[in-house]
Amino acid sequence: MNDHMFVETLIISSSFFAIAVILVASVLFLERKG
Repeated sequence: MNDHMFVETLIISSSFFAIAVILVASVLFLERKG
């Protein structure tokens, strides 16, 4: 049972979530630093 589409969607969503977390963390860091 190798669901390639599910794995691909999971990788895309997880990478998008990671990018969003990094953006929010950097914005919070800059606001706290400024």
